[in-house]
Amino acid sequence: MQQEKPFNPREHLMTIKSGRGDNAKSSDYLPVQYRLVWFREVCPEGSIETEMVLLDLDKECEEEAYVWNAEKRRSEKVMKMAKGVAMFRAIVKDGKGGVATGTKMEKAVSFNDYVEKAETGAIGRALAGLGYGTQFAPELNEGERIVDAPVPSVIDKLKADWATVYRIADHQIEDRWPKYIVHVLGRAVADPDLQAADIAKINGDLERERRKTAGNKAS
Repeated sequence: MQQEKPFNPREHLMTIKSGRGDNAKSSDYLPVQYRLVWFREVCPEGSIETEMVLLDLDKECEEEAYVWNAEKRRSEKVMKMAKGVAMFRAIVKDGKGGVATGTKMEKAVSFNDYVEKAETGAIGRALAGLGYGTQFAPELNEGERIVDAPVPSVIDKLKADWATVYRIADHQIEDRWPKYIVHVLGRAVADPDLQAADIAKINGDLERERRKTAGNKAS
């Protein structure tokens, strides 16, 4: 009986380009679906868990895009807008003691199926963290626009929103943020341990403060 050939990631690489014109660069990329095949072959006892960290259907986002102008026969830069943003966290365990976590946020303005893309991207980044596709994962560099490209942490964004709403100076953030967490959640929680329910509660407090500020200005 012929032995099945081991998975060879190089047989499934695709070429992606980043940048435009003379600044465009090509890189080898291993799609997430093949990272999964590779992982399952090597780690049949491994596990993948995903969690939705954020889903805001009313969050309006914008993004630059290039569209073809048939009349001028050239691509032109436009600003697209759409409502919706989602973020997932994925935890991958290889069953041998190895664990990696990946997070990914996506917007409706970037993909119609942005929720699914966010989950797929989180899994892809976690797999790359365990070594499955790391050498073929240019998305781990800043600036790429593929499904598992890096994005600012949802916690960093939360902190920025909080600092804006409560008018916290930059040099005060690290000192006052833990106190704010205790005030809102009733307990001390480190940033990496904040769960979806905690983030939702913080967002609720920020929204109430925004409304309060808007009401004061109106009166």
